[in-house]
Amino acid sequence: MEAATYMISIGAGVFYLIASYRLLQLSRQTGERPEFWLGIYFAAAGQWFVLYNTPFFVGMKALPLLIENSIEWTYAVGVVPYLLFTRCTFRPRAPWATALVGVATLLLVAGATASSLGDGFYAGVDSPSFLMEWIGYTIPPVWICFEGLISHATARKRVRLELCDPVVANRYLLFAGFGFCQIAASAADLFWTYERTEAGGSYAFSVGLLGGTEIGSVAFLWLAFFPPRAYANWIARRAAIPLTTAGT
Repeated sequence: MEAATYMISIGAGVFYLIASYRLLQLSRQTGERPEFWLGIYFAAAGQWFVLYNTPFFVGMKALPLLIENSIEWTYAVGVVPYLLFTRCTFRPRAPWATALVGVATLLLVAGATASSLGDGFYAGVDSPSFLMEWIGYTIPPVWICFEGLISHATARKRVRLELCDPVVANRYLLFAGFGFCQIAASAADLFWTYERTEAGGSYAFSVGLLGGTEIGSVAFLWLAFFPPRAYANWIARRAAIPLTTAGT
């Protein structure tokens, strides 16, 4: 059972790394920054899932502290491009969005620093260092989920007036789905940390849940950036408007 759940998490990491490559390719082709920022975040998330879970899959009981800290720091720093992606996609000129990026970044850096110098990254759910970092990486999915829902509601009205492509309007809903899955992943991470430090038992279930929700989140964004033609046509038919944007 444990091996299967670790495989799910490793699979999530591979999925992230493939999506990162595709997004960075797209960014080079279009010159757009959102794809670049998201591609960098996906690379960081992918390395976390692969490098953290593979040793446990092959039977290790714990990682050397230096390796664990390096993996966790890469992810913590990698969340910053996620914040920048949300800001430049939805609120590029809003001062409060810039401030929110700054607050979340400070929480991530402060939490990661305190964890490295203190009891480690998984000292417990009541550890201030863990909670600071956890809040820092939970802010981005909550933010993008709300932004996606708000933008989708506005875009739907424009679709009815034939002022917005239905595939574009659906993309906002996919962003919201991505955020929702990652909120669930953050909750699974909290439960995982509790199991490791408080319950003292097996935490394979929460590892599998974390990997599964992350795979779901990547699937949502894959449809947003690389929609298959069949999916794009289906969205257009549902809107009863001729398709103007073809999928890949």
